[in-house]
Amino acid sequence: MTIRKIGDTTVRSPYRRVGLFLLAVLFLISVTAFAAPPTLYSVTVLDGDTVSVVNTSAIEPEAVLADAGVHVNEAYGDVINTSNFTPGKDGSAILVLRGVRVNVYDSDGSLHTVYASGLVSDAIRASGVELRDGCSLNHSLADPLEEGMTIEIYGFYQVTVTVDGKTVTKTVSAPTVGNALAAMGVNLGPEDVTDPTPDTVLTKDVEVRVYRVKTAERTEEVTIPFETEYNYSDRLERNKMETVVQGVDGKKAVVYSERFVDGKLTDSTVKSEKMISEPVNEVINIGTKNEIHPSQIPSGNAISELAVPSYVTIGAGGIPTNYRQVINAKATAYCIPGGITSTGKRAQTGYIAVDPKEIPYGTEMYIVSADGRYVYGYCIAADTGGFIHDVDWTVDLFMNSTEQCINWGRRDVIIFIL
Repeated sequence: MTIRKIGDTTVRSPYRRVGLFLLAVLFLISVTAFAAPPTLYSVTVLDGDTVSVVNTSAIEPEAVLADAGVHVNEAYGDVINTSNFTPGKDGSAILVLRGVRVNVYDSDGSLHTVYASGLVSDAIRASGVELRDGCSLNHSLADPLEEGMTIEIYGFYQVTVTVDGKTVTKTVSAPTVGNALAAMGVNLGPEDVTDPTPDTVLTKDVEVRVYRVKTAERTEEVTIPFETEYNYSDRLERNKMETVVQGVDGKKAVVYSERFVDGKLTDSTVKSEKMISEPVNEVINIGTKNEIHPSQIPSGNAISELAVPSYVTIGAGGIPTNYRQVINAKATAYCIPGGITSTGKRAQTGYIAVDPKEIPYGTEMYIVSADGRYVYGYCIAADTGGFIHDVDWTVDLFMNSTEQCINWGRRDVIIFIL
């Protein structure tokens, strides 16, 4: 039996005592919870080349960066990447992308300077420039941005290309003729030529001509004609000849470098030569055994009035035995009584006219007719005549009279260069 006195405040019910106990426990738990320190977790902050780890209890990325002492300025293009960040989780990471200053040139030439981070596409987006389908840039949209980078957006041009026998017109976005050709699928070979050149900057619609150029080598076997050497021998009768050595043509391999433009040969140059076989000169002996019989020209044994120098020896056949060179030539005759030669000497037999480019003035010679009938004799190159413009003869022999000139006419001669 429960006995409660009037005015007694003592609680004697067991259920009431349990309730008060539970309230006291809950109060203690709540006080303990509010008094416990906050839980810390580690976050890795990547700021450009700087990597730091911060222990923080912050939940918001901005607050975490503040705890790490990292400041972000969106006005300069700074961006926070939180794709690997989970609040309260150890090992989370926050990436700070710092903005860079970038110049964006639109196709109309207008300049947009922006601060952006990330890729080229991000800078273009920040510039507000809209890219037309098919337009080209000097960078890939996926290229990472760099400080001071210049991004150029190229305009569209109508390009007409004539190549490989065809003419094609197409509107392309490109900075130069070479880029336009590449955009049109025209591949240039290493030697191909274009008009205008590939590095020509596109500023308006243009017509381009592509020339396909190829260089090839060709080897040809070329004949080298042999030369003939003449020797004079008093063993043979005059006007008789004998071949001592039979001439043989030589051969050489000639390599030509040939340039073809659109399949047509435009240039050929000798690149190299290689001897296959040397030519063998033919050697012929000419007889001088018979004595020379003077013609009706009253000049004795020699027509020339010049004395033969003592160092010149005349053999039994009426020709010199000591000489440097022999020339087979043709000779005419001329007469200028009392005249003066080109070298200032008085004209006389023995002073003959020559082409000074072939036989220099002052050259000493001994001349006989090839048929053995005449000996002009010792003479000196001292004059020049109009005959030098005629390739049919080599020298013009001075005579004392017109009659002698007529009798001489035009004859084959043998010139011995002394």
